[in-house]
Amino acid sequence: MAEIVLLPVRHHSPACAYHVERVIEELRPCVILVEGPDNADALIPVMVHEDTKAPFAIYYSYHDQSGRISPEKERYKCYYPFLDYSPELAAFRTGKRLGIETAFIDLSYGDILAASREGKGLLKKEEEKQNYNDDYLLSRNEYLRQLCEKTGLRSFDEFWEKYFELNGIAEESGKWFGNLLTYCALARENTPEESMEEDGCLAREAYMAERIREHARKAAATGGTVVAVTGGFHTPGLKKLLCGRTENVTALPGPATGQMAESEDGLEDVGGTAKATSERESAVAAAEDKTKKHIKTDGKKNNGQKVMADKVPEKDQGVYMMPYSMEAADALNGYASGMPFTGFYQKAWERLQESDATDKGNAAGKGDAADKGNAAGKGDAADKGNAAHKETAPYESVVLDMIVASGKETRRKEGYLSTYDEICACAMARGLAELRGKREPGAYELLDAVLSSFVKGEYNLASDAPVRILRKHMTGDRVGSLCKSANVPPIIHDFETACKRFGLKTGSTLEAEATLSIFSNPKHREQSMFFNRMVYLGTAFARKVKGPNLQLKKDRNLMREIWKYKWNTQVTSSLIEVSVYGATIEEAAVSLVKEELKKELGAKESAILLTKVFEMGLRDQMQPVFQRVHELMLQDTDFYSIAEAVKSLLMMEELSGLYESKLEFGTLIHVGCRKLIALLPSMTRIKDEDLAACMNALKLLYQVTGRDGEFGQERESYYEILKKMTGDGEIHAGLNGCIHGILYGSKREEAAEVEMVCRGYLGGTRDQLFSTAQFFRGLFFTARDLVFIGEQFIGMLDEFYGAVSEEEFMELLPELRMAFTYFTPREIDKIAAAAAGLHGKGSRDIMERQEIFPDWYSYGKALDEYVKGRMS
Repeated sequence: MAEIVLLPVRHHSPACAYHVERVIEELRPCVILVEGPDNADALIPVMVHEDTKAPFAIYYSYHDQSGRISPEKERYKCYYPFLDYSPELAAFRTGKRLGIETAFIDLSYGDILAASREGKGLLKKEEEKQNYNDDYLLSRNEYLRQLCEKTGLRSFDEFWEKYFELNGIAEESGKWFGNLLTYCALARENTPEESMEEDGCLAREAYMAERIREHARKAAATGGTVVAVTGGFHTPGLKKLLCGRTENVTALPGPATGQMAESEDGLEDVGGTAKATSERESAVAAAEDKTKKHIKTDGKKNNGQKVMADKVPEKDQGVYMMPYSMEAADALNGYASGMPFTGFYQKAWERLQESDATDKGNAAGKGDAADKGNAAGKGDAADKGNAAHKETAPYESVVLDMIVASGKETRRKEGYLSTYDEICACAMARGLAELRGKREPGAYELLDAVLSSFVKGEYNLASDAPVRILRKHMTGDRVGSLCKSANVPPIIHDFETACKRFGLKTGSTLEAEATLSIFSNPKHREQSMFFNRMVYLGTAFARKVKGPNLQLKKDRNLMREIWKYKWNTQVTSSLIEVSVYGATIEEAAVSLVKEELKKELGAKESAILLTKVFEMGLRDQMQPVFQRVHELMLQDTDFYSIAEAVKSLLMMEELSGLYESKLEFGTLIHVGCRKLIALLPSMTRIKDEDLAACMNALKLLYQVTGRDGEFGQERESYYEILKKMTGDGEIHAGLNGCIHGILYGSKREEAAEVEMVCRGYLGGTRDQLFSTAQFFRGLFFTARDLVFIGEQFIGMLDEFYGAVSEEEFMELLPELRMAFTYFTPREIDKIAAAAAGLHGKGSRDIMERQEIFPDWYSYGKALDEYVKGRMS
């Protein structure tokens, strides 16, 4: 069995990536194994390709068609992001540079889901964006809380930065990994085993341990070393599982020959390899008994490796690479496993790489010039090579650069800050680092220094511009890219081609704007169709902020569209999800429209779908959807659904010339009109919450039946039914007012008849009196000009207000407010003047009060007493 070296890491850490590179270069193992779903092995050549630029992510999807996860057979997805300073990516890139075999060793995404309990691990429901490498077990526990409290640090991230980044970068790799393993072991001891089991943690460790053993057996023939790079929380568990059945297991490399093994008291340096004692063997046996239930093998071989007997089907899983962004990878933007301030640490990593390259060049020059007889002495100096380049203080140089960049941008945008403020901030950052026992200032000293030196006065929304600007720089706006050989769905290439064609900016996560003259510029119309298709596919790439809205049936008079668009990781993942529906964006949209047509739809939903097809420019789908709307219009018995469908059809008919559509919308509108009229008699006793929708439908029918041509017969039927409805003694008062307003407006009733109905409410029972407010609301909706004909209606309103008590008036006030919203401000002033005239008052009399209300007097008295008390 080959020697196994386990390297614990934290995902996305410059120091961690640096030490991983150093250890691999020193050990030159025969294989490098990395924690990650093993069905992504085929993507490793793309990940390390020189044309692939981080950040990028592996996108995993799983469709639970067998119902193994839940009876709902849902779709699941997660991301595995990689930054330049991710230790896993550093391991892969170092492996490629040194010609070493590399592989993933974890369960596939679907199997991890199957090993997790509902609501735990990657099955957490509350997280919108699932991440494969979630460090929460390492960064959130009682042990860590007390540790931060004892060290006086505000969070795990600040603790990590101080001890593992700023101070740890100067340490020898063996000591650095030893400290990390100690921390991970203690964090694991303070985590209940039940929690690890629920998250699928134990099942994953059992599987990874088996994969590591398989590679160690293969490497035994060559006498090589196997390096396994795994999340720090898993490393102690893997060590226990492996030590029981493998003699040569090392938790991390130690100084010189040295290996480091875990003892009962913590970690100790040993001269050779970590041998399993009899006591340890019994402890490991117990651990394996607990975890062997998590992995089952059928004894079969797959390319020389054992496979799980109960793995989820490969056909239900998808694995793709996709570009990612610094913004999405930032822990402050919801990425649970990442470090915050991705842009800051990216620059620190670049400084480390530059310094390391310089040191290696210097070391090589010295080696060439050195006398071979002094090789031993040089060897001693080489042992200290890890610390040689640290004198450049990479983090401090990034802190200084960001202070200057933030100060410059703040001056440009806000018009204040001086060079002296920047000098003060730099001095503050250095002073805080020294005070806090840090080797050099880091991200938290940078934030505190800018807050202290750049923010003048109280820190609030009005003064936080310098901090916002700094945070933007610390997050970064870089977007990754993939090499041409990356295996991505064709729909991704189609999206990229369309963006290039329309000149859309996708190299940044900043939102951009596009103004489109859709009716005069053919290219703008095509771009609008592209945006609408992206909206329909649910990619969150674009949103229309202005222009004709066929779904909401508004702004039909606008001739231009204004769109906001922005690339983010959801765009790519959404396109990957819908890639099964087509190789292009248009094909996917067409397929999804066909799928939607198979669903149980109402007239309203089908008409909205037609508007979407209309806007997307899917010409071949317009006729099938049009026919489906026709069928559903005949089948549907929902009055409001048909009314909404007719509204959508009217707007499409009005814009059909501009959109160059040849569909006969008039036929469908006629069908809907007849259906609405037939359903009208059943609408007399509607609920209060349906009043607005019903009044809008009546007004719509009034407009439609007023059209010339074949609508003449429906027009007479419409008014006949309205007349009959008013004879129903239990008709809703608001609907009754609306109908009488329509009859008055069509000259089928006189104002005196409407007045008589109104007086019937005023002189009726108490319930009828209270219904007067709703009657006025309906009446004013369709015939508000009645108020200005003579003084009868103003008098009736005045009579109504006098007939109700103050408490009753307050109860009716919402309905009265709704009634008067149909008037313009000028009309309301006119009504107020007429009402005041009934009581011999004018506008000046209303505005200038002679009397003082009791409430006003009480408030003034209390205010006087308060002021006297404060002044005494």
